[in-house]
Amino acid sequence: MVKIVLIGAIILVVLVMLRRLFGPRPREPFAPQKPKMISAEGGAVAAEIDGQELDIDPAVLAEIRKLSDSGQKIEAIKRLRETTGLGLAEAKQIVESLNQLRK
Repeated sequence: MVKIVLIGAIILVVLVMLRRLFGPRPREPFAPQKPKMISAEGGAVAAEIDGQELDIDPAVLAEIRKLSDSGQKIEAIKRLRETTGLGLAEAKQIVESLNQLRK
């Protein structure tokens, strides 16, 4: 009888350890999202924001890239918001995506 209880306890411990090793990993509920990437095809520059495509003038985009590259990220976000009418979060995502495209 003692052997059966001991074998059952060992099997239970092994199953619990295997579940911890190979079980599903916990998810982070508020994981940071990737910024929306900008695609440039044939001179036309577009950004996807909330499922809608937004066209950005290439001259304005060049100015924003210049500001962002020189370390003036806030000024770049302000300029993008002025020209497109975007909200702060969306403009920040686009400026960050420009930095990621450079890397």
